[in-house]
Amino acid sequence: MMLISRCLHLILTDIITPSCLHHLLLEFLGTALFLSASLSGVLMLPAAGLDQPTNQSAPFAAQSGLVPVLPECPLQVVLVFGLSVAMAAVCVGGGVHLNPAVTIAMALTLRLHLWRAVLYVIGQLLGGVASAALMLVLTGDVTPALNQVSLAPPWSPGSQSESRIFHDSRVCVQVSAGVWLHQAVVVEMLVTLQLVLVVMATTDVPLPAVVPPLLVGLAVSLGHLVAVSSTGCGMNPARSFGPAVIALDFTDHWVFWAGPGLGACLAALLNDLLLRPRWHRPGDWWAELKRLHVLSEKQQQVALSHLQ
Repeated sequence: MMLISRCLHLILTDIITPSCLHHLLLEFLGTALFLSASLSGVLMLPAAGLDQPTNQSAPFAAQSGLVPVLPECPLQVVLVFGLSVAMAAVCVGGGVHLNPAVTIAMALTLRLHLWRAVLYVIGQLLGGVASAALMLVLTGDVTPALNQVSLAPPWSPGSQSESRIFHDSRVCVQVSAGVWLHQAVVVEMLVTLQLVLVVMATTDVPLPAVVPPLLVGLAVSLGHLVAVSSTGCGMNPARSFGPAVIALDFTDHWVFWAGPGLGACLAALLNDLLLRPRWHRPGDWWAELKRLHVLSEKQQQVALSHLQ
């Protein structure tokens, strides 16, 4: 009982600190800003190429419910997501994650307390839901059953007949037709792996303040270049969770948690065991874990002083 009470005291004392609450707010605002900018960017695509198929894959499109788009449309998605995450990171300042996968990696490598990681993930998910709700209000109704989004507000005359259809994976990420679920998990794992490795590299290596957001933005764009055609490129569970909640469409949603989660864990191991080794044996990690989650009252005071 004494052990449990000391753990709870440490957790509660840390959670109510201004530092923790401030970071929680930054995660919420940063994620909402990033996803609002990126989702609004892909929803406001020009009409050209979105009203009808542009190649010979029309029979496949009719069967799968997907409408092919012009090559420049995926490129706009790539640029919008990369630029928006860089913009959000610059606006809210360094140290924000904006992605539960990054937070998982930071907690696994003992750069972050576990309870803080849980709070940060909650803030990120709420930011994703807030941004998706904002897009719903601004652009219209999300209809996952038809794999379409109405760009006209639902209260406007003729909004149903005037709605434009686009590739649903740009809003509600879904595994594309012809892609097996295990393949989707691997794709999500790989794109998240490279993203988290870039984030951890920019954290470990001193760089000018403006450089890390740009590098992370490039990593996000690279991930979308690789995965947007197969999974819609979740890469960020908060990005996948927000539209899924608003659209009430959780089809194969576990893929967009399992893939990024595995990628984050693998990136954490590669970074701290191979690329920039911090531990030489498992006992070193365990010793640092015990120091991070200290239990004595004196050690708690020292630990909490470093968290202010």
